[in-house]
Amino acid sequence: MHSVDTGAATDLQGLLIPQRQMPLLLPSSAVIEILGYREVSESAADASWILGSFSWRNLVLPLVSMERVLGVEREGKRGRKRIIVVHVFSDKLKTPFMGIEATGMPRLVSLNEETLEVLDGEPWPDDWPISDRVKVQDLEALIPDLDRLGALLQKVTP
Repeated sequence: MHSVDTGAATDLQGLLIPQRQMPLLLPSSAVIEILGYREVSESAADASWILGSFSWRNLVLPLVSMERVLGVEREGKRGRKRIIVVHVFSDKLKTPFMGIEATGMPRLVSLNEETLEVLDGEPWPDDWPISDRVKVQDLEALIPDLDRLGALLQKVTP
């Protein structure tokens, strides 16, 4: 007979997505694929935070710079950048996927009450696609609001 410990904390898996200023924290379930950086086509969208579009699994997806969305200038060098393909739960977009630019390889983290702390701070402007600022394993990170990001994307893409 086996005993079951029902008091154990449940860990969730997240990915820390490197950015120049502060990493993003995404649930691993939202990340579909991590790609090496590739050339992007020019975008018809009138927003500087849309870096262009790229082909992925017979789809053309927009590539978003979260740093530009937040007002941080983008560095010109490519380095070891990655494209993080994420699932956006929006029925208004042409495809429910987009790419988010990362400055390096994402890192898998276990999230639970001991490893994740929501930090107090000023509320984000209503139109910013940020949900919270958190501390995860002694590192500050931003949690993007993918629904809001999808809504912003829908407003500026043809």
